[in-house]
Amino acid sequence: MSERPQSGMALLSRPETTCLVRESELDRVVRLAGSADHGPSTLPRHEIGPIASLCSELIAALRAHKSADSAIGQLERGAAEWARDGIAVDAVIDMVHRCVRIILEPADDIRASEVVDLLGRVSAVVAGAFVRYALEVTGYSDNARDNLAEQLIMGSRSRIAARDRGFVPAAEYWVLAIDIGDESRDGGTGGRDERVRARRAVTGIRLELDRVCDGAALAALSAQGGTVLIPTTDRPEHHVDTVAAALARAAGRRITVTVVRAALDDIPDAAECAHELLEIVRRLGRVGGVHRFSDFALEYQLSRPGPAREYLRTVLEPLAVHPELLATLRCHIANDLNRRKTARMLHLHTNTVDYRIRRIAALTGFDPKRCPDLWYLRSALVVAGMPIEGNAK
Repeated sequence: MSERPQSGMALLSRPETTCLVRESELDRVVRLAGSADHGPSTLPRHEIGPIASLCSELIAALRAHKSADSAIGQLERGAAEWARDGIAVDAVIDMVHRCVRIILEPADDIRASEVVDLLGRVSAVVAGAFVRYALEVTGYSDNARDNLAEQLIMGSRSRIAARDRGFVPAAEYWVLAIDIGDESRDGGTGGRDERVRARRAVTGIRLELDRVCDGAALAALSAQGGTVLIPTTDRPEHHVDTVAAALARAAGRRITVTVVRAALDDIPDAAECAHELLEIVRRLGRVGGVHRFSDFALEYQLSRPGPAREYLRTVLEPLAVHPELLATLRCHIANDLNRRKTARMLHLHTNTVDYRIRRIAALTGFDPKRCPDLWYLRSALVVAGMPIEGNAK
């Protein structure tokens, strides 16, 4: 099962978060902010430290007359996680105000208006993150952007739709087909709880997508997955891998992504291709990660209708009543025909593996020990949608 989404504390305690006050001073702020002298608070005590640390950065930025954007951005991402965990928005904002009051010193040369402006900005950012989460969970989405994404994917008056919304589309996009892992398929309980977790995963994906793509990405998503469009402008190809990893962390579950590059007018065909490729990847048991067309060109071609595909469907028919032979074939191919490794994985003697390989050759007419025959057998497994890589058992 995939890892649970990071809490606000874990998110804000990453190595790049640098506390700009002495550790003893931070402990003092945490102690005072959590004390009853400042009134009751529903914020879990273990979340006070990250807020105090970021508030120290905010005040340090004011003291140095520098931008506080980095700390505010981290606080916004933490707010999304706190919303997921059911922490009240007023508890977070109240704690920010407490920490700021405690950190400020009489000797600070900071105008009151600057502090007020900062707290107003922070409160708006935190409240906005909570509102976006609440709207996402209840099924609301940014309809204008979602509709635009859908129209670009469908190819229906996409340029006109973009112009009408004041949106200037990029000339070229990475078209991502996304499968959001279902915890119930990975041993979870399923049911209503899984649907709630799935909505939370989509919320995390949307928020993180906006962050890592600077708001330039478009998405049409559901609890199962969907399509994401990322402009290729000034972004290397490995940017997609970075985005996919960030989305998986935000969702707290495995995400499988296939990607196709396409010009604006070719997005509909590219989206169809990406989702066809995603279906192939899923059938082959490749869960998680980013997969490109070049990685599965053969498998994709074998999935196309035609007489060759129909013939390959018949190759494995003699093994239908011999599941042990089919399992041995898949495992043996996955192990690059290493009979010892196959025997170890299947808990068999190597002589038994040799016997089964001979039986497969006799029944199908294709000998796995011969390269031309192996190609046919491997292709037949692909057409049958059976995993043949390292996870085949």
